[in-house]
Amino acid sequence: MKLKVRYRGKIHEIQIDKDKVKAKDILDYFNLSPEFAFVAKNGEIVSEDEEILPNDDIKVVNAISGG
Repeated sequence: MKLKVRYRGKIHEIQIDKDKVKAKDILDYFNLSPEFAFVAKNGEIVSEDEEILPNDDIKVVNAISGG
């Protein structure tokens, strides 16, 4: 499945060879851990098990911590 994903200010066109893509598959594509990044689908943060469709607006965001 081809998807357009916004990550770090750029739109990436990615290909994931699965019929059903989940948010975790997108994090895996970018080699990101769910502990340090999350996926937003259509403006809402979703769980790793959320199914992603080609027409969804997808954004990957790195979690930032500080002290």
